[in-house]
Amino acid sequence: MNDKQSEISEASDPQTDRDESQVDSHEPDVVAGRIEDIPAADGADVLEEMSPAKAADVAEYLDPDTAGRILSEMDPMLAAGVLTDMEPPEASMVVSAMRPDDAVDVLEHLPARVHDAIVDEMEPEEAAEVRQLEKYPPDTAGGIMSPEVTALAENLTVQEAVEELRRLSEELEQMFYVYVVDQRRHLVGVLSMRDLILARPERRLSQIMRSEVASVPVTMDQEQVARIMQRNNYLAMPVVDERHRLIGIVTADDVADVIQEEATEDLQKMFGAGAEERLLSPWTFSFRKRIWWLEVNLATAFLAAWVISRFDTVIALLPILAAWQSIVSGMGGNAGAQALAVAIRGIAMGESAPRLIGRVLHREFLVGLLEGTAIGLTCWLCAAAGIFGYHSHPFFIGLIVFLALLFNHINACVTGVLIPFAMKRFGFDPAQSSTIFATTFTDCGGFFATLWLAEQFMRWLK
Repeated sequence: MNDKQSEISEASDPQTDRDESQVDSHEPDVVAGRIEDIPAADGADVLEEMSPAKAADVAEYLDPDTAGRILSEMDPMLAAGVLTDMEPPEASMVVSAMRPDDAVDVLEHLPARVHDAIVDEMEPEEAAEVRQLEKYPPDTAGGIMSPEVTALAENLTVQEAVEELRRLSEELEQMFYVYVVDQRRHLVGVLSMRDLILARPERRLSQIMRSEVASVPVTMDQEQVARIMQRNNYLAMPVVDERHRLIGIVTADDVADVIQEEATEDLQKMFGAGAEERLLSPWTFSFRKRIWWLEVNLATAFLAAWVISRFDTVIALLPILAAWQSIVSGMGGNAGAQALAVAIRGIAMGESAPRLIGRVLHREFLVGLLEGTAIGLTCWLCAAAGIFGYHSHPFFIGLIVFLALLFNHINACVTGVLIPFAMKRFGFDPAQSSTIFATTFTDCGGFFATLWLAEQFMRWLK
């Protein structure tokens, strides 16, 4: 076992954990010494288990570079809590050691007073870089990009370019691609390292560069950037402004963060929780994000209850329908949730072209028809067997349930794909509480179909 593995193993040992818990509250310098040589992600786990004040004490004992790497691996909201409890001069050094895009992710969660105090302590050039990045919305290419991009002037010779790359390699952590810019920093090409190494020293970069270079505008949505990079297997993507000037780069690890973030956000929004809400968010924040969609959900529940109230006479004559209508609406809700999940994933993957809607609706109609038939026949047999008690007309009760299930499965599958497409068409996030509206259609559809059909069959059921 190598030294690094030994350190990690020691950090995960129960006895070591007990020792750490004992020093966490009294000796932050000891904790700092224990985590400074382990991977940053493991160090982040240690700090996230502490209170912000204790984690801040530990961070102040670490050198700024190590603290910056660890805070970059933490949840941005928790990292912001650590910075808040640090003295602004120390906090500014930690922020300066972080990648600019990671620093901005953390700074946006700070109170304005603390944010300004930390940024004011930074070097003017670094502070200007942070403020420039903060101008871009966080869910765009500009919001996730890093300004640390390798760019060389097109009039450099090959020999000059190699010397410049050697110098830049000491300043930049990663060098995915080498881009070529003109005098006004317009993106004009990308360099192949092979071509650069094999070219004659006196040749200009403009003569050996590849002029067909893909880029994304700074305003492009981060999900679209992620899809482009995934589809083309790019390690990085240059970002340009409205004048096609190179201003930054989005890397593969940025895209991985976006994919994880968007997936969790969509899941939360499907159920009416705020996209920004986290497990440790303040309770007041969580309440504000959830309550309005719960009010909407209440309104839809009133609508479903109103449908039932219109058939109170039918329920009084056939109380057994109260049991069956819950099955009809519940099974419709499950079928709708399946269709909804497929539709939202399709939209997220860019499969939402208008020309596809007709095909999708036809497919979901057939799926709903077959599902309703299969589930309906099963319930018809159960009704005939008197699963909820004997009834004098089991055949007709089973027929009502069968037809209601058939209708509601078709209703669920069709509306399950229509709702997210409609929300996207009207400019809303397709994942934003789609389940609330889908549930309304399946509940109301299930209740209405069961009770209306019973009303029509009443002459045979008396």
